[in-house]
Amino acid sequence: MDSVGSPSLDVASYYFNIYSLDDMKKVRYAVSMFSELFGMSRFDQDSIIRFTLTVRKNYRRVPYHNWAHGFSVANSMFSIIKHSKTIFKPNECLALYIGSLCHDLDHRGKNNKFMLDTESPLASIYSTSTMEHHHFNQTITILQQEGHNIFSKLSSEEYKQVLSNIKHCILATDLALFFPNKARLAKIVEDDQFSWTNPEHRLLLEAITMTASDLSASAKPWELQVKTVKVIFEEFYEQGDQEKMAGRVPIPLMDRDKESELAEMQVGFINGICIPCYSLLYKLMPETKPLLDQCKANLARWEQLNEQQKKLRENKATPS
Repeated sequence: MDSVGSPSLDVASYYFNIYSLDDMKKVRYAVSMFSELFGMSRFDQDSIIRFTLTVRKNYRRVPYHNWAHGFSVANSMFSIIKHSKTIFKPNECLALYIGSLCHDLDHRGKNNKFMLDTESPLASIYSTSTMEHHHFNQTITILQQEGHNIFSKLSSEEYKQVLSNIKHCILATDLALFFPNKARLAKIVEDDQFSWTNPEHRLLLEAITMTASDLSASAKPWELQVKTVKVIFEEFYEQGDQEKMAGRVPIPLMDRDKESELAEMQVGFINGICIPCYSLLYKLMPETKPLLDQCKANLARWEQLNEQQKKLRENKATPS
């Protein structure tokens, strides 16, 4: 792979279309976004390229939690960092960007509950945030491979700090942790107690920023949002099918027999998780307003669709 130039201008747009790039172009863009954020004086370009190629290889070919998703989340984080300029310190940015790129490494297309229910070996190692701990461990495993340690020029203190922060960032993508994180940060903001010099407050903001990047499909233009929702539900239904085969009842979200209620589920998801996340982020980082705006616009479209689907279901239920 030859030297990587600057990414195209719109790559910093919150609405960047990741579907316009093939898998190898995504690798190039991931490396050039890294270079644009951090420069190369503290890093070795060959190591960055090697690391990114191996990250790509260690995402499985599942419908949604694959390399395209890892890249998309890193791209959204890149956009947030670029627009918010100096809010995060350089090593925080490093953890946020690499954490985003690696946050779903080796995902099997199944959620944490499935791992526990099926007594997966991973669930016996990590009883909480099962997959997120695994994603972080995969990141460490890649960093330890020869020629892959992208942090080799950092001081040992910085190295420890960045790894600890990457772990924090990856674990924050467990939605079970989003609710307590959001509640704590919202209370701090509400009480006008947020301090940019308070390390705990900064960590909470990092956690919310990780969720915002992870869920950024909900804040993309409608056509991209719909395209992503299709692959998300394809993965959900595959899990639901396996649960049915094992004699369990899947939650409605993962039951393909409830496909006619998809719009209603999206309304619930965006209202319950995405809007609160982007609203809180906007209060602390006004530069992220386009994410909140587009998420609200998508919610309005899903609500419209939901009304149409409800009428269809009612008409079917009404005897002629």
